[in-house]
Amino acid sequence: MPGKDPREWTLGAWLLALLPSASAGIVNWLGHYVTGDKRHFSFLYFCIEVFTSGFVGVTMFMAFAAHDQPPAMCAAVAGVSGHMGTRLLLLLELALENKIKAYFANRKDAHDGENHNDHP
Repeated sequence: MPGKDPREWTLGAWLLALLPSASAGIVNWLGHYVTGDKRHFSFLYFCIEVFTSGFVGVTMFMAFAAHDQPPAMCAAVAGVSGHMGTRLLLLLELALENKIKAYFANRKDAHDGENHNDHP
């Protein structure tokens, strides 16, 4: 089972993380051809799809491995998140953006409340 530190992973652990997610990128790319979307059926788009899916999948594999999940679960999550690819990145970006906005809104409200107490 892969440990929490990716620097100590074996080649097998890396393949378990990378193969499902990169395969999902290939499936996404082929899906554009099957649906008739020929503009995305190029070598450049293939590379973008595979690398993005691989990055997202390996990242999620690492996150689940860090929480001591079984290797099969980590690989399944890598494949599903790799299939989501850029869509998962967008969802994570929106979630982080909302947290940051809420944090600063709470700070502003707290700061405004302090100013209003100074003036009777």
